[in-house]
Amino acid sequence: MRPLRPAECGPLAEALAAIEPWLTLGYGAAALARYLERDDPALRRLVIERDGRPAGLLALRAPWLRGPYIEMLAVPPEGQGTGLGRAMVEWAAGQDSGNLWACVSAFNAQARAFYARLGFTEVATLPDLVAPGFDEILVRLRPR
Repeated sequence: MRPLRPAECGPLAEALAAIEPWLTLGYGAAALARYLERDDPALRRLVIERDGRPAGLLALRAPWLRGPYIEMLAVPPEGQGTGLGRAMVEWAAGQDSGNLWACVSAFNAQARAFYARLGFTEVATLPDLVAPGFDEILVRLRPR
């Protein structure tokens, strides 16, 4: 895990705009690039590398509700199922002894199953949080 480099924001934003949940939620590459580039001292944007190139992205907000909040976790399709997502979540869980939080789009069955496999529990449904007409599910992990 290392900090996201400014030159990586545009290419990563392009890749994210083409996959779920951002595709269905209507987030284009320009909006995602602004998110990745904006100054926010409470948000760490990190990448995990594979073969020397960014292969996954983690945006971790802290402090949050007695533990960090995974604001964005993304692994492009070619890296899914390889353990990269799990490695990023495990790294995030090790940053704090309290809670680890995330939100997942209710329609994103693959992401919901991913978080469930890692021990997260669904704690609340948040209608229209990210985009009108779409529910987000707040999930929580209590690291041991």
